[in-house]
Amino acid sequence: MNFADHNYLKNIDALTGLGNIPDAAIDLVLTDPPYNIADNNKLTKVGNKIVTTKKAWGEHYQDTWPDVESYYDWLKSYITEFDRVLKEDGSMALFLDRKYTGLITYLIEKDFNLKFRNKLYFRKVNPLPHYLRNGYRSAIEECIWFTKGKQYTFNFGEQKDMIQVYDGPIGKKATKHPNEKYNWMIDPIIRNHSNPGDVVLDAFAGSGSVLVRARKHERNAIGFEMNPEFYEMARNRCEQEQLELTFD
Repeated sequence: MNFADHNYLKNIDALTGLGNIPDAAIDLVLTDPPYNIADNNKLTKVGNKIVTTKKAWGEHYQDTWPDVESYYDWLKSYITEFDRVLKEDGSMALFLDRKYTGLITYLIEKDFNLKFRNKLYFRKVNPLPHYLRNGYRSAIEECIWFTKGKQYTFNFGEQKDMIQVYDGPIGKKATKHPNEKYNWMIDPIIRNHSNPGDVVLDAFAGSGSVLVRARKHERNAIGFEMNPEFYEMARNRCEQEQLELTFD
């Protein structure tokens, strides 16, 4: 493989992009797919504005399915490819809506030879106010971790850091993407589940957070983003960071 084979961001659907990746080529799949939560009655923050999640995702971004079965059928096609391209000692880490993490974990283990290892929790120490005042403030994001083989990469650090819960603030983001992940959410996963020189794949690159942090940690990075607006956000961010990536 040359440099361009495993350090790039493409403006295409991930299924198309994944089809060009050979079997057992990826060390870590780390991605944040659509959550099936776009709604005119749910609010989120984009820049300094509070908007509905439906408006935030935009017309090029599907995030609504009629039921969870339909949503999983859609997600399953990507997981099939993740399973194929993962190395035997590789890991898959998926950010998902907390409503579905348990069910989708069960379904993935039923349908694939992927082993659930744990959940990771990311606690926002300064969550946004609840503007409708009819429930709890959203302070937690969840990620589910699977491995492919019995032997897998895991870099155990200090005991105090290996507790599956990471705290951090929300604040200014690098882009206007409505669901940009903060560095303190991405860094532990890359650090714990891959090594320098490994290949990290983000099939739903969004704002480019995974690509940026992977390159900063001396990993190779592959990303796909179908939404043209989000792709440009990610590309501009990577170029501003002067990262070694090719674009298409």
